[in-house]
Amino acid sequence: MSAFPDWQKFAVTQRHLSTGCIPTGYEMILRAAGRTEVDFTRFQEEFDLDLNTSTAPRNHFVSVANAVKVRYSALNFTCEFFKKGEGAAKVRRMEERVAAQQPLLVSIANEPFGGPGWHIMLLVDSTVDDFTFLEYLDGLGQAHTRTLPKSQIAVIHDRFLGGDEIAYLNPGP
Repeated sequence: MSAFPDWQKFAVTQRHLSTGCIPTGYEMILRAAGRTEVDFTRFQEEFDLDLNTSTAPRNHFVSVANAVKVRYSALNFTCEFFKKGEGAAKVRRMEERVAAQQPLLVSIANEPFGGPGWHIMLLVDSTVDDFTFLEYLDGLGQAHTRTLPKSQIAVIHDRFLGGDEIAYLNPGP
């Protein structure tokens, strides 16, 4: 089942690689929802709270969602946090959102893959056993995806630092 039908139509390049993953993910979700009131020309720059700053990181699922809501009061993102030990619950919640065909932004710890921190990706497809995520669009617009077993996602969540959230747009007008 496709978690995000026709996701390729709404995929955009992340313009700020070191800071802009959440604004880019939210932009894709809003494009897929057909939110015409949103100005996408500078969306990533406007809602990248860490762009051009040397302060402590401010981009988080909730902080970026709140900034979007200040500018676009009708847009409400739900951000859910899962504690360590709740990896299976996180996977179940992701499956629920897939069943509802609701585009979903997911944070997954990067350490098991040899990287620091976590990776924030759009969930774009699902099978009984696996989830497929859009990792990024390259400079030529080619989509790069990563498929992970659902069981591995739960284990990664429970064993590694970070990667604790999911976010999605609440249906509305």
